[in-house]
Amino acid sequence: MATGCSDGAQISVEVTDEVADALRDMQREAWRIERREARHTLRLDAMDSFVAAAGLESDPASGLLDRCRTDELVAALAQLPAVQLRRLLMHAVAQLPVREIARREGCSERAVKYSLAKARRKMKEILPEGFPS
Repeated sequence: MATGCSDGAQISVEVTDEVADALRDMQREAWRIERREARHTLRLDAMDSFVAAAGLESDPASGLLDRCRTDELVAALAQLPAVQLRRLLMHAVAQLPVREIARREGCSERAVKYSLAKARRKMKEILPEGFPS
């Protein structure tokens, strides 16, 4: 099996078929994850066209209101414990499924779901009534 070095040279190493198969499977899985993440990544140019198509021109008043809401949201997020914040951001912003978060964190799906539910309850307590969810 040939592998690359930091200087670009190829080195051949003899490994068992079992190890070679495992390495190929790992490489396929890495490629699969890269393709999936590329499909689910929102690019900035797509975001600009979405905003323009939706007619979301921001006037000064709505810009100020959005900033106030953003400041409130950031302050509320800062009050969450680190684990809850990390899991909430992975789920809500990165849109990772619970199963993937559990795999990355090395815990059960139930633990992730419980953590997300606690984070949501805390955010509802902190944020003012009528704050968009």
